Amino acid sequence: MKVRSATKFDVPQIFDLLRHYRDAGTLTGIAGVENIESEETPKKIMAYILAGAGIALVTEIDGHIHGMLLAVKSPQMWDHTKYIMNEICLWVEPASRGTTAGYRLIAEYVQRCDDLVDDGHITNYTISQMNGQTLKYERFGFKPTETTWSQ
Repeated sequence: MKVRSATKFDVPQIFDLLRHYRDAGTLTGIAGVENIESEETPKKIMAYILAGAGIALVTEIDGHIHGMLLAVKSPQMWDHTKYIMNEICLWVEPASRGTTAGYRLIAEYVQRCDDLVDDGHITNYTISQMNGQTLKYERFGFKPTETTWSQ
């Protein structure tokens, strides 16, 4: 299993993973989640990320993608000249859970974000713990800072 940057050629497989992510029920109540079928918004977001305004990572075994981590870069609330990287989607297919896929995705995300911090491109980065995930984010130096509530 290897972790690598996603390319435009991975987008169809990434959309399949996004559908699995949605269908797993972790996104219940989030407006627009059903729009993955139209692919307009996910295509725009993927184009934005692949153009350099984020990070798109995939885990791959024998040419098949088993997991992904997507993150976007945005201005910070209090200083528009400084940027933060926010993970927006972390998914590993159920058949690949219990392996190191999730940890490898996070480790690569942390490494790339640390490099961006060191180079002055971002000031910090975040990751979200979604329902049902049992990864130990503290292992990577993350600490909880907020709780998000959805309705």
